[in-house]
Amino acid sequence: MSTAMFLAWTSPVSVEAEDEFNEWYTNTHVPQVREHVPGITDVQRYTVLGSGGESGPRRYVCCYMLEGSDPAAAATALAAASKNGLLDMTPAMDMTGMAPEVHFLTPVE
Repeated sequence: MSTAMFLAWTSPVSVEAEDEFNEWYTNTHVPQVREHVPGITDVQRYTVLGSGGESGPRRYVCCYMLEGSDPAAAATALAAASKNGLLDMTPAMDMTGMAPEVHFLTPVE
């Protein structure tokens, strides 16, 4: 069976907030997303090579692998968890300049 996924692109609000952002993402956000979005089988975070440095904070992407090939249920569950206040947020995440982007992907067969 093919696996769908969703990608979440995020950035800390500043270089100084990067450690706080990563601690929150790893220890709070990912566990909460896993709790409220069914079908997640694996989660892996990456930093974008060449992003950040002296020009600002790094850009990150988090890959959530999903059981099956239809990510619509995951998209609905993630939106509901966010709307219902089930995902704690942090002021360390940039919500404007490099705002989060989430993309749901379905495999091509």
